[in-house]
Amino acid sequence: MKPALFLALASLCAAEPGLEITVYNSGRALVKDHRSLELSKGRSSLPWEDVAQTIDASSAVFSSPAATALEQNYRYDLISRSVLLQKYLGREVTLVEDATPDGKQPLRERRGRILSLEGDRITSLESEGKILLDPPGRVVLPNLPEGLLVKPSLVLDLQSSRNGKAEAELRYLCSGLSWNADYVAVLDSSNRHVDLDGLVTLSNHSGTAFRDARLKLVAGDVNQVREPRPLRAKMPEADMAGAMTLRNVAWPPAFQEEGLMEYHLYSLGHPTTLLDNEQKQISLFSAQGASVHKRYLFESEGNLNESDDGNVVDVILAGSDAQPQGTGATRKLSVIVDLANADGNHLGMSLPAGRVRVFQADRSGSLQFVGEDRITHTAKDDTLHLALGKAFDVSGTRTIKASSTVKKERTETVSVTLKNAKEEAVDAEVVEHLHFPDWKVKESSQGYDKKDASTLVFKVKVPAHGHAEVWYSYRARL
Repeated sequence: MKPALFLALASLCAAEPGLEITVYNSGRALVKDHRSLELSKGRSSLPWEDVAQTIDASSAVFSSPAATALEQNYRYDLISRSVLLQKYLGREVTLVEDATPDGKQPLRERRGRILSLEGDRITSLESEGKILLDPPGRVVLPNLPEGLLVKPSLVLDLQSSRNGKAEAELRYLCSGLSWNADYVAVLDSSNRHVDLDGLVTLSNHSGTAFRDARLKLVAGDVNQVREPRPLRAKMPEADMAGAMTLRNVAWPPAFQEEGLMEYHLYSLGHPTTLLDNEQKQISLFSAQGASVHKRYLFESEGNLNESDDGNVVDVILAGSDAQPQGTGATRKLSVIVDLANADGNHLGMSLPAGRVRVFQADRSGSLQFVGEDRITHTAKDDTLHLALGKAFDVSGTRTIKASSTVKKERTETVSVTLKNAKEEAVDAEVVEHLHFPDWKVKESSQGYDKKDASTLVFKVKVPAHGHAEVWYSYRARL
């Protein structure tokens, strides 16, 4: 026996009967269904019921130390009125007309052969040498047609080495199961600390309920070959606006995290039931009193560049509040909250991608929604930068003080004036982008950080009910 196969069978014998489901955030799941079966020696047929209706039958693998699957056939021809009648098309059935309460119409039975159907209705019947159209009466079938199943099943053609009970496992991939992370953050009144709760939102649209399953979640970008035609229509993503109602629950750590290949695996510490067409939330973690830093951002995009014909053209800002550079238009600053995902900040775990909704209490103590942002998979010791919206009382104006172009060299002086109408001073950043092959800052009003080859970052303290100006001059080769 090959070592890998021996280890797989040994693991199978040691496993407890039951379900294990690993759900990927791409909308696919791996189902491992471990059961104790009653086998008959030799060759026999076994319907494995309660498989997902969205099963990828080509991925199904049966394993047992006492039996081998010679064939696997996914059967989804389930019993229904129309299916039963279709099976009896051209065959003889009995129609029963019930007696009327007044006794004028006695109970009557009529036998005949079905000639035609429309959906689940008999439209013509041959009986006693006559053709009846739309015959009345309840249909009585003599027996259940062969091959019909009550539930979707993977019918296994097994070859068993012995009689009696044996352990077996069916593994398969299916669609219709998905998960994503949702986060609820509550800022304190000082905007310096936050309580952050992580929630796992699970959706089951596989057509099957999974009861008392051991649940595992995989976060990461797992490559999949996309089929041109899905088995079931994709369900719309639900808006979990009700997540805030779970905010005050004190949760124990429900999931254990570990590395898997280049991904992260989260294992739920207790069995759970996933009903079909159900969406449920499970706590991922709860962090109290994490430190945050709120800042305001004024970011310009681009600069005055020359077109191919040598004319000067404006590079327009992206976004709904876009304005041409150098026009002197006033714009509101973006509000950013930075949160370090570190052990020393009550966090320090790999955070799956998801939406972060942020709330803050008003003077009455009632929580109000103040913004949201979507994060990507965030590793430990990285920092979350949450963009919550535009500041009402903090604005900025960008102007070109001087500009000249001689041959292929441009010299320009840029000024950004920030205005703060709030009762307290604010920390702001002015981000400038210089998209030139070669440039140099000649002088500036203050120091700056060169973030990359085309980005300058000025950090500014804007006083309460005041303003602050940042200016710099640069020379660039066009």
